[in-house]
Amino acid sequence: MSNLEIKGGILELIASIDDKETLFELRKLINEFVGNRLKDSDYWEELTHQEQSELTAAIKESEDESNHIDHEEVMKKYKKWLGK
Repeated sequence: MSNLEIKGGILELIASIDDKETLFELRKLINEFVGNRLKDSDYWEELTHQEQSELTAAIKESEDESNHIDHEEVMKKYKKWLGK
């Protein structure tokens, strides 16, 4: 069976669906499937503008070594938090 025949069969199946809600769900699934296969996404485009801005600011802050916290200090804090 050729790619064209497979596509034709899929289109025939879709054409036989009359329920609008089912068609919307199918469209959503196809968009997700095709979108995930076509893009090598780092999910940046899926973030809101605010999330992108906050992430960019956090990355910029992390470049300043004065904002770094020693690993041992973090472990002490969370051992207290976890009750260990």
